[in-house]
Amino acid sequence: MESIDILTGQHVIIKYEPAGILRRGCALIIDYIIMFLYIYIIIYSFWGLNLFPPVSRSIQNIIIFIIFLPIICYHFFFESFMGGRTPGKLIAGTRVTLLDGSPPGPIAYFLRWVLLPIDLFPTGIGVGGLFIIFSQRHQRIGDFAAGTVIVRNAKPPKLDLDKDFIEFSEDYKPTFSQVELLSDGQVRFISYMLYDPRNKRAITASIQSLSFKVKEILNVESPLDDYSFLETVVRDYNYYAWQSISM
Repeated sequence: MESIDILTGQHVIIKYEPAGILRRGCALIIDYIIMFLYIYIIIYSFWGLNLFPPVSRSIQNIIIFIIFLPIICYHFFFESFMGGRTPGKLIAGTRVTLLDGSPPGPIAYFLRWVLLPIDLFPTGIGVGGLFIIFSQRHQRIGDFAAGTVIVRNAKPPKLDLDKDFIEFSEDYKPTFSQVELLSDGQVRFISYMLYDPRNKRAITASIQSLSFKVKEILNVESPLDDYSFLETVVRDYNYYAWQSISM
């Protein structure tokens, strides 16, 4: 199954399943239907039932603008107040997130909204649809500008104590007490580089520079080879973590 690897600000790799063109198109169609129903109800209520107040033309234009403002700002409004979702995205099971996995801010939502007409040109899912199909993270133009991706809803990652913490013998002596300078996210990133079977090529290319960086953070030297050094760092870090939860 295809996935998007998102590296968080804490150097934790989170895997999300990207929302494909069909799921995104389904969400957009649902949003279109909701907008159409809103417009139909407004037109029928104000003009069909003659509920429009007897005011001047200029006042009528202002009222019409206010009435249709929710449609004009539909995506910006709902994504801002529904955590990256519109009603269509909610039903389709998708949401907007930044490339680092954090929730987008108003500027990101605004950029996605203001560039939506370009993405929809000329057929409704034209230019944006091509970008979604062929871009690596399935991003439309608005996503590239805002630094966002559309992912399928996923439960937050759970902590697996059996995998993340190991029981140690009483005579275990950590090699590097300085590992407490590392954050949990940094150690998870090191573990990912060491043990994820899908990351073998990255290990060959990056393990030396990663080892150098960790030694720099800990301010240590070691006769161990780079791979063994990083394994020892992870093991020592887990030892201190195991001590803290076993007391």
